[in-house]
Amino acid sequence: MEVKDIEFKSANHVIEEIRNMNVKGGSPFGRSAAWAFKLACEQEKLSTKKALIDRFDDLTEQMTSLKPTMATIQNTCWLVKTMYSQISNKPIKEIKKRIIKLCEEIIQNSFDSVELVSEYGANHIHNGSMIMMHSYSSTLMGIFIKAAKQGKKFTVICTESRPLRESRLAVHYLQALKENVIYITDAELYEFMPKVDFIIAGADSLCCDGSVANKIGTAMIAKLASSCKKPMFIASELYKYDVRTKYGHEVVLERRTKDEIVSKGDFDTYDNLEVINQFFDLTPAQDITAIISEYGFINSANIDFYWQQLVEKLMKNS
Repeated sequence: MEVKDIEFKSANHVIEEIRNMNVKGGSPFGRSAAWAFKLACEQEKLSTKKALIDRFDDLTEQMTSLKPTMATIQNTCWLVKTMYSQISNKPIKEIKKRIIKLCEEIIQNSFDSVELVSEYGANHIHNGSMIMMHSYSSTLMGIFIKAAKQGKKFTVICTESRPLRESRLAVHYLQALKENVIYITDAELYEFMPKVDFIIAGADSLCCDGSVANKIGTAMIAKLASSCKKPMFIASELYKYDVRTKYGHEVVLERRTKDEIVSKGDFDTYDNLEVINQFFDLTPAQDITAIISEYGFINSANIDFYWQQLVEKLMKNS
């Protein structure tokens, strides 16, 4: 059993699947962005350099506007543009070839990194462990799948993760693994927190100051974990580092339509009423015990150091 990506048919298909919320998890978003550029180079005419860079700009604008919090999308777009700028004097056929190779490297590196994160995270799970997780994360599923393959029996408490309740997908995976699952509302956190060995969540963006952007509720859970003296881990490949935060830019925390949290007839009128569907929040570094990365359990203060190594590796291998 493993977490698989969508089989994309075209660059436009990638955009469609992102828009329809069928891509789930920060790592799959980064790989999806790489697929968009790869498929555009392979399938679309783009016979001039202007047509190529215009299409790159178009894909970048569409994907980043749909998911502004996803650092993996930003990083894929940035790496593609950086590669293009370095080889723009070469024939367009060669440019496409190098971009395709870069995208393939991004995709493979992501899978390899998530595999390592899964191994290190699984090593921290013991027989009889009780773990709390929030929202859905393909990286978290990788950890649980790996731990189950090691023959460990454990219990996972899944918060439902309002408003879309993504944790239902996690329950599906855990049931297939025949592990014990407890499904609770987000409001039940305090009742169950004292019973767990540790709490784990994924990430959509890692910031230079060690803070982490993730599904709304993560910051609240981390603060409560700190109060209850429970370890709070973030499982994430380093590709989720939002390098823009190093230069003063803040992470854009996505808000979504109010229709996801209110139904027709809930209120007689919306006069003097603002309905906010905040979809992501920012967890301070002080409330995070460690980041489980492809480099092991690391202090969030070291993210930028490892990021530089990752970029060099991706560009060199392409």
